[in-house]
Amino acid sequence: MRTFRRILGILLIFLFGVFIGAAVTGAGVTQKIRELVLGGPEAVMDVVVKRLDHELKLDGEQKRKLQGIVDDATIRLRQSRAKVQPEVEQTLREAEDRTRAILYPNQVKKFDEMVAKNRERWRAGEAGSLTPGAGATPVPVPPATPQPNPASTPSPTVTGDGK
Repeated sequence: MRTFRRILGILLIFLFGVFIGAAVTGAGVTQKIRELVLGGPEAVMDVVVKRLDHELKLDGEQKRKLQGIVDDATIRLRQSRAKVQPEVEQTLREAEDRTRAILYPNQVKKFDEMVAKNRERWRAGEAGSLTPGAGATPVPVPPATPQPNPASTPSPTVTGDGK
């Protein structure tokens, strides 16, 4: 019986270690993905350069040329982003308006708070990616403007005869 308890104890410690290890690894991966997303194209390009250097064992000349390619691609990505950003913002504003329209009046305030909080996070992420050497271009985020909630306005009453 004593041997069984010892084996069970060791097994539980092992399983606990596996669980903690998986949780820590998952948190690390999540953090790395978050850094990449908030870092923008520059962060992604840095990862690509490091991986190519590591995997292909690039020499000095290849690294220099690769960096030129990456710099050019980064500039072009920024230009593309600047062209598309107004349309993205408009699409997001329309989605917010459509979402407000289906919410009950008591839900609109909380939704607006959530939108404002997410905008703050986005701005903080953009500002955080503007570290020296990062070269990130800030993306303007439209200010939160309260929209009337069509769901809270009375709708016309339809009578039985369709009028």
